[in-house]
Amino acid sequence: MGGVQVMAKDKYAIVDQLMGKLTLEQKVGQLFTQAFYGSLKVPDIVRTIKDLNCGGLRITQYFRGFRRYARAGEKQEAFDKLSPAQIAPNLLDDRKDLLCSSPYLTIEQYSRLLLELKEIAADRPYDIPLHMMLDQEGGASFDCLRAGMRYFPSQFGYARTGNRRLVYDVARATAAQLSAVGFNLINSPVVDIVFDPKATYIRTRSFGCDVATVSKMAVAAMQGYHDGGLIAAAKHFPGRGATAVDAHHDVGAIDKSAEALWDEDLAPYRAMIAKGLLALMVGHSIYPAWDPDDIASVSRKVITGLLHERLGFKGMICTDSMIMGAIQKKYGVAGGCLAAIKAGASAVLMKECGPIREESYRLVLEAVEDGTLTEDYIDSLVIRNLRAKVDAGLFGKGYWHNPTRAERIVRSEDLGRIETRAAREAVHTVRDRAGLLPLSRTSRTLLVEQIAGPHLRANDAWCHPGMFWEELCRHTDHCSLLEVESDPTAEDAAKLDNYLDFYDTVIVTYYKDRHTLGTAPLVDKCLAAGKKVIVVAGNPLPYELPEAWPTVVACYGVMRPVLAVTADLLFGKFKPKTKAAPYPWEAR
Repeated sequence: MGGVQVMAKDKYAIVDQLMGKLTLEQKVGQLFTQAFYGSLKVPDIVRTIKDLNCGGLRITQYFRGFRRYARAGEKQEAFDKLSPAQIAPNLLDDRKDLLCSSPYLTIEQYSRLLLELKEIAADRPYDIPLHMMLDQEGGASFDCLRAGMRYFPSQFGYARTGNRRLVYDVARATAAQLSAVGFNLINSPVVDIVFDPKATYIRTRSFGCDVATVSKMAVAAMQGYHDGGLIAAAKHFPGRGATAVDAHHDVGAIDKSAEALWDEDLAPYRAMIAKGLLALMVGHSIYPAWDPDDIASVSRKVITGLLHERLGFKGMICTDSMIMGAIQKKYGVAGGCLAAIKAGASAVLMKECGPIREESYRLVLEAVEDGTLTEDYIDSLVIRNLRAKVDAGLFGKGYWHNPTRAERIVRSEDLGRIETRAAREAVHTVRDRAGLLPLSRTSRTLLVEQIAGPHLRANDAWCHPGMFWEELCRHTDHCSLLEVESDPTAEDAAKLDNYLDFYDTVIVTYYKDRHTLGTAPLVDKCLAAGKKVIVVAGNPLPYELPEAWPTVVACYGVMRPVLAVTADLLFGKFKPKTKAAPYPWEAR
């Protein structure tokens, strides 16, 4: 025991040294994860790293700047519409109302960009490594998706057969490719439990519907991410699987007893903490059993009382985005950031690139200067983050990546095999009451495909509109393609009317999620016209799939690997795996 304690003390000696060097301004900056959008090293990101002293970056490859969260079917607007007259002169490099996507870079070029950002941080007087954070959940959620990255299904899909080893392998493969590019922290795994199939927020982002399965898969995924070179920040603590409220827009309450929350929602976290969880993300819901007044991400009762003290978690405590509607409506963005730090959060996520960053930073700094918070308290939060980075090897050679090796690792055969295995484990037939499967190679078939966001964001050889049609054409010469908007319009419906008479069978993709509308009106139109209709859906959840749709296949994603397997299934060239257990809604 004594030897272990000595080793631990030596291990964290760098933390003690750094804390003796940091100014108050630098310490406060370390508590923020700032946003970096796009693929260019613009002056703003240099200033963000150097002058705001951020602890890390939340990175999105394909946008040039943040636009306000929008509900499905709504237009995304600029977050901050201050006029130049309202902005301090030194902040006039702020970006406004950007319309175009970011320039396209190869994997090596993008990896070099991330290396440059790390080098900028290394030039700061204190040389603390940045945590380079992203979302890469699978399915349709990919912050880094261009130039041939490997694409995995959503968690619900590849975990459906209960294959713990595959869950580990997918996480390790995801981590291997992302760490090769330059990332070191992923906002995964999603460990919310889908207790109610009508809980529309989490959907198939989860591993499943029962405590034992999600807990087992959560530990496997965490270990895979860690072994592949990423810090796993599990989310959304303490559990959002029982809500239909999207925190991007509204505040929702998880009205369960403290006992039920402990036994069920917290079970995956308790399992992961026991196995060495380094970070987690706190979500934006209210839990009346613990705190009837405050959202979890700003609740001292939840973060300090439950997470720090009762669960004994010593790692990095990230918040979900502090510009989500749930925070804005109740606290304001800057006020929410201060409240989160008061509550015990150590890595506050700021996804906006405008002046609200400085306002939030200043508010925390002033709280220390006026005695609302003590500098010792700020120190305790910074130390959490630094120790997590030590544990993850970020103060050593593991922090630095070699861009010349990145593409070779990403496109390796090993990762390709895991990508294929995951797709083949996920895709399956939900039902085929109409007896349409397998399809005849000679049937006149129309594919009505909803254009998915990732197809447009990448739009390269690996990911682009029309991929599913290409995969279907491997099996038939009698398939036509009709593309419709991600949020289908009246014009799309009119186009469909012009085509229906010429086809025997219609395949309609149904990629509905929390960001996009579904193609249900188009499916219903085809059925009303007496056509044979096959729905290819992103998930098997019953609230999304009316019983009136007789033939449905679940693909758990929008990328080529799952679409290729789906095409094979439709033409009888693939036999799906059997899931581990019936879904709750299938119980008889």
